[in-house]
Formats: sequence, C-alpha cells, structure tokens
Amino acid sequence: MALWPRASIARDSGLPLAAASATDMPLGHNVGSKAEVDTVMKQALAAGAIIVKPAQDTFWGGYAGYFQDPDGHLWEAVWNPALLP
Repeated sequence: MALWPRASIARDSGLPLAAASATDMPLGHNVGSKAEVDTVMKQALAAGAIIVKPAQDTFWGGYAGYFQDPDGHLWEAVWNPALLP
C-alpha cells in the first residue's frame, strides 16, 4: 500500500488537480488479522493520518477502522474472517 499526495498523482498522470472530496470513494485495505488492522491504523496515524473511526469489531463479524490520509482520502483497514488466504 502506498499513499501519495494528490498533487504528485496529478503531476505523474497528467490529470488536472480537481477539488478533493474525502468520501467519494473509500479505499479498503484488507489484511489477514485483527492485529494487522491495528498495525495499519498505527502506521497511518504515524504517517499523518486522522483516525476517523478506531478499529473495532463489525456487525458482520470482521474488524475494521477508518482513517483519512493527509489529503483527506478515506481509508478502511479491515480484516474479514470469511476471506481465505
């Protein structure tokens, strides 16, 4: 997983830098365990993210948390026990 500033993506792709909307499309990062969700959340926080919803058990049996990266993009770190390795 890599997080890049919007300006860098615009420069690299040649697309114009448009107005940001943090919740247009949340990005999900699926991991293999609850502990990995916690690790991703800690790494995101250390990299300048804002924790929007701390990791917790979900109603569907998984474990997930949400954060916004420094550009405001919404990410979900999630463990789904139904996904096979």
